[in-house]
Amino acid sequence: MSPGAESDGTRPRADGADGPRPRADGRPLALAAIDLGATSGRVMVGLLRPSPYGTTDGGEGDSDDPTGRLELHAAHRFENRLGRRDGHLSWDIDALWEQVRQGLTAAEHLARELGADGISSIGVDSWAVDYALVGPDGERIGEVIAYRDERTDGAAESVARRVDVGRQFALTGIAQQPFNTLYQLAVDDRLGSAPAGTPALLVPDLLTFLLTGERRTELTNASTTGMLAAGENAWSPEMLEAAGVDEGQFAPLIRPGERVGPVRSDLARELGIGEVPVIAVGSHDTASAVLAVPAADDGPVAFISSGTWSLIGLELESPVLTERAREAGFTNERGVDETFRFLKNVAGMWLVSESIAQWEESGARIDLDDLLAAAAAVPGDRFRIDPTDPCFLAPGRMADRVADAARVIGGDEERPRTPAQLVRCILESLAETYRDELHAACRLARRPLPERLHVVGGGSRNRLLSQLTADALGIEVVAGPMEATALGNLTLQARALGAIPHRPGSIRELVRASVELEVFAPGERSGTSAR
Repeated sequence: MSPGAESDGTRPRADGADGPRPRADGRPLALAAIDLGATSGRVMVGLLRPSPYGTTDGGEGDSDDPTGRLELHAAHRFENRLGRRDGHLSWDIDALWEQVRQGLTAAEHLARELGADGISSIGVDSWAVDYALVGPDGERIGEVIAYRDERTDGAAESVARRVDVGRQFALTGIAQQPFNTLYQLAVDDRLGSAPAGTPALLVPDLLTFLLTGERRTELTNASTTGMLAAGENAWSPEMLEAAGVDEGQFAPLIRPGERVGPVRSDLARELGIGEVPVIAVGSHDTASAVLAVPAADDGPVAFISSGTWSLIGLELESPVLTERAREAGFTNERGVDETFRFLKNVAGMWLVSESIAQWEESGARIDLDDLLAAAAAVPGDRFRIDPTDPCFLAPGRMADRVADAARVIGGDEERPRTPAQLVRCILESLAETYRDELHAACRLARRPLPERLHVVGGGSRNRLLSQLTADALGIEVVAGPMEATALGNLTLQARALGAIPHRPGSIRELVRASVELEVFAPGERSGTSAR
């Protein structure tokens, strides 16, 4: 059966019909999100309570009744750590798969405890660009090498000798980041010896393959590779050639919201779950996070997806492919529903978390909330760094590197001397970078500065950073939801199953009804709660 077929692998209902349990029966619909980040992973259960209209056909809907609320529950959380394997900085994908399996069993049990008839679908998202080579019999060839590995040193320059950087951007709309899949494939010495029929599966596509046995390449993540044609659902032959691969190196493309296939029957029995559909969500975690931005405004949405990286930009209807945009370091990533994220990558809370890791390795005990309170109490405007500097890309001894890079702008100290001073330096530098990059995005896209900026992801809990950002930009900052990636993943599943209407804005309506937000106004010292 083709991907997207409505009856593909759906859990049977008690009455023997296909599809999700009708909302009108009073029982909630439970969905599972596998959400993998660069430092941690989780399997989340989304519980969608029935709403009065009871739409299950995925149509426009005839009622103005609200879509209800989506409750988010953590079934299983786990760490994700890099390590040296076969001479490269790599992900322990086998450990991640084991944790995902445990998480799905836990999600099934949790869903039933919460009153649902088990989980009704699964979606997978993760970070971008990294991939596994999977042979024709399903065997993985080598490790999943991480984007932070040094193997791509010089690869961008080598590719640029085949296709110059201006042409690359015009073809794909993607910034020339040294870790792009394009450059990873260009230096991958495993390709020459891999058997025929060995595609490169991006990380969420690999997990989807392990769940279903189906090989697909989801569109939002494909756009980050540097090889997908800008504004098209097709690869750029010129960029594939530059990487030394052809279209056969990838599985067929699939749009977010389409069904990949059911969970393999043997795996479903082993995990104690149904042969439920695996739905292609916005598998690039930023695509899912931005889908869950709780915006109600017309016009472009300004956002920061704040976590390990800070991804700041605008959601647009078409890519910005000008030479000025390329020179400014912006990128155009695909979003859900034919949108584009025109954004800039800034090394975000990675700087804080890696600094804390260094202090804890030295024997200190660090509580993040206490550290942020101390940073709020020390004098500001003393030091600055450039958070976009490549010197902050690699892990290890981050506090020392930040202190060494800090420039003095006020006071007598030569550099930040305490953890509170250093964290204040990082956060003030990030806030000013956000200001500069959002203004640049608006100029390049020829759009006015929006009235508010939405901050989603783990960094939305950082109240000091949100206030500093509001002060720097002079506009409101709306913080939340924290678990935006999981919410975007789950709400798209709900729409694909017909549990909420398939109309513009329905997903963001559901998010706004389901979360508490905090609004930071310029010049205030604390945020206010809002729906």
